[in-house]
Amino acid sequence: MLRITATFLLLVSVFATDRAGADNCYADWSVAAPIVRKEGLTTVESLWKLAQSKILGQIVKTTLCKERSRFVYRLVVRNPNGRVVNKKVDARQPFKR
Repeated sequence: MLRITATFLLLVSVFATDRAGADNCYADWSVAAPIVRKEGLTTVESLWKLAQSKILGQIVKTTLCKERSRFVYRLVVRNPNGRVVNKKVDARQPFKR
């Protein structure tokens, strides 16, 4: 039962963050990748490497979004206990405090 609930929550989170047009988000990486290059943003590969030491859990999905005048990555993360949470990090300097 716990596994079914976790899977359901994961799917809800993934679909909730996939509303590409409404939030100025780019779920399609064939569109997002050129923006990352043009704007000099942190690549998803680099983001995942940084995340290994900064967050507990595994990134399930990464979406590039523009909020006001800055870019952010919206992350769907599965914690070690199986819980799915949403996180948002700056796309230029992720995990910077």
